[in-house]
Amino acid sequence: MNFIRAASGLGILVAVSVLGAVPCDAQPPFRGVHFNPQVKSEQPDFPWLLHYGDCREAVRIHLQDAVDTLHINFIDFFVLIPHTLAAPPKGPAAGQPVEEWANLAYLDNLAAFLDDCHELGVSAEIDLACNMWIPSTVDSEHHISASGVWPKADDTPWDESATWYRGVIEYVEKHVQHPESIAMWCMMGNHQWGGAEPVLWDGMPGVIAHTERFVKEVWPVFRSSGKRPKAAPIMLPIFSANDYWSAQPPQARLSAFSNLKKWLADDLALPPDYWAMTSYPFCDPAPDGFFYLKAIMDILGRENASRLLYTDLKWHGFDNRDCILPIQADEGLTPSFAQALQSETRGLSRSPAGMLEWQFRKAQEYGSAGYWIWAYQDSGTQHFGLRDASGAWRQDLVNAIRAEESSRP
Repeated sequence: MNFIRAASGLGILVAVSVLGAVPCDAQPPFRGVHFNPQVKSEQPDFPWLLHYGDCREAVRIHLQDAVDTLHINFIDFFVLIPHTLAAPPKGPAAGQPVEEWANLAYLDNLAAFLDDCHELGVSAEIDLACNMWIPSTVDSEHHISASGVWPKADDTPWDESATWYRGVIEYVEKHVQHPESIAMWCMMGNHQWGGAEPVLWDGMPGVIAHTERFVKEVWPVFRSSGKRPKAAPIMLPIFSANDYWSAQPPQARLSAFSNLKKWLADDLALPPDYWAMTSYPFCDPAPDGFFYLKAIMDILGRENASRLLYTDLKWHGFDNRDCILPIQADEGLTPSFAQALQSETRGLSRSPAGMLEWQFRKAQEYGSAGYWIWAYQDSGTQHFGLRDASGAWRQDLVNAIRAEESSRP
């Protein structure tokens, strides 16, 4: 399995929270979902935000359905850089005013959607996805700059990227009537996939060196743009079972966490309002005996537990041959781990609902900022939705989410 989440074409990804969201301790826990409403049955992953004027009422109905059925207070979505450009793939020049390079109609759509979120009682995490994290000459075989759709990254892409992040944030905050509907902006993007977690982990020396430079150049600009809270790039734990990762110590699988913590908090002394991480079930402990969530909290500091958001919660299985986690069958589990797994799951099955319930328990146990689930609806060949393409809800998952709500103090 590919442990980087790939964007589906140029689809939009979304996260939503309680109105008036403020960082951390005073904020009720986020309880949300990746919001990907399928507004055209004949066209999966239709870019609804790009055409919001034509499908606004349909999207509002989907969002109201999600709130009424799931009792969520939070949704997550990606804003992809090609949609924000007046003449894609031409990106902004460093320091260029937003009015000279942006698709202002799209940014106005984003502001209108955020105001609709406010009216419906939710607020949003907005994941800003820029592909220009590293020069297009680095890992050129995989760089999405060659697509002709995403902008080309020059030798110093952090300059143009900082201009893009600042331009989008400040334009939208200026034009939205209810900026409090923005729970947080998240600095995202991947040079290969576009809308996915950036490569923050060790193992690709050329990539990681340029990524560190990018983060240290861009994060201070991103953090100071606008007034709403800022989330660090989403960190990805690596649970791949390939030969390279199987030969690494457990701590190496968390290098995205140790790297980003060092760059933002230790080196720059500019910690985020929120940390965010892609979540997987049954990793605390994993079959190697290592408690990965505990180690993550040790890296970030227990004092930051209420600032850590669990993202992309998985309820769907994937092939054990590509992953060290015991998502499906028990084959290959040692007796000691099988006993530990039974203890940690406390009787939960490894059903879809059981996977969610395990993650909910861990989020509460470690005192997190909350979570969002992947995803709201099935789309195309992706059958990972809480409701299917026809709109039918997967009731076992709905019941698990409502049970989590009722279990909170």
